[in-house]
Amino acid sequence: MAKTTLHILILAGSLWAAWAASKPATSQNAENARATSQPQDLPMRPVAFGSQFRGMAIQLHGGEGAFEHYRKLIPEVAELGADTVLFVVHGWQTHAGSLDLHVDSQKTPSNEDLGKLLDLAGVYGLRRIVMPIVLLKSPRRGEWRGKIIPPDHNWKAWFARYQRFVLRFARVAENHGAEMLVVGSELIKTEAKTGHWRETIAAVRDVYKGLLCYSANWDHYQTSKIRFWDELDYVGMTSYYQLAEGPSPRLAEIDENWRRIKKEILEFQREVNKPLIFTEVGWCSQEGAAKEGWNYYATDKATEAGHQEQAMLYESFMKNWTDEPAVGGIIWWEWTTAKGGPDDISYTPRGKVAEALLRFWFADRPRPDLSVSAQHSRDR
Repeated sequence: MAKTTLHILILAGSLWAAWAASKPATSQNAENARATSQPQDLPMRPVAFGSQFRGMAIQLHGGEGAFEHYRKLIPEVAELGADTVLFVVHGWQTHAGSLDLHVDSQKTPSNEDLGKLLDLAGVYGLRRIVMPIVLLKSPRRGEWRGKIIPPDHNWKAWFARYQRFVLRFARVAENHGAEMLVVGSELIKTEAKTGHWRETIAAVRDVYKGLLCYSANWDHYQTSKIRFWDELDYVGMTSYYQLAEGPSPRLAEIDENWRRIKKEILEFQREVNKPLIFTEVGWCSQEGAAKEGWNYYATDKATEAGHQEQAMLYESFMKNWTDEPAVGGIIWWEWTTAKGGPDDISYTPRGKVAEALLRFWFADRPRPDLSVSAQHSRDR
């Protein structure tokens, strides 16, 4: 592991040094003032609200004390250069066939704590997106939220519970000035219930006046499958496509697959005629991430090749999507309290080559050629 760690640190360090050298010079007094001031003393950054959302996702796990636990992530996201933060909050039901969707106060932040995090993000000049999602406490084999079907197909009862769940966070988002609310995420089996979704979106608009979107699964966004896109301001989707046939792919293979996939997505975007937002862009730092981007534990092992694969996936996405006019937002998954670094196998870019690439991207500066940097690392 020591040799692997050294190679990753060399590569990340070279990119980090290039990023640091490209930063605009600031006075030492200004840097010191920012480092020592309290959040309420910091000036609001000007925000171009018509511009592309560029941000990081933060999942809010845990109930009591959520504000104190997660507040430190807000200045970190701002320091990365992001202009947006997406807060994920959770509702729970027992399994995909149960009818007990609810908010668990031990697993979901209080309205007060979520509001304080939204306010703090605003102080740091970040645009705010709130995304409620449904998780399963005791999923049966192969179950996840995309397979939810209520008992006896009682969709009216399920949507009544779901609507209460979403309206809770819609009110918090409205009261604290969040710029966007995601009304649902990857609820594949529910998506055919167009009437229920239209009623839910109308109820949300009654209490929330900001932008609305829905986050579709990467393989289930087409208008033949979702017929309520016209009710929303943005069309959202995740990005966990198969981008390679196996682990340790070449960058050219990933690029070629994105070009093919991009053509299909843009045809869809022209059909709905609304801006696209990628609500989850990210890959684990594991070998095989390019093949199964949705798989948290593809190998469950930290390797230099896994970190390199994650970095190549970041680089390819940036190359293929950054300047696309149809894209109204890109949210990277995810920024966490974990320390990250070479031994980490999760989605977070913290302390990895992927973080250095993100800093270039957020700063709108040319990124180094990753293949050259990687070769330099291997040659050391």
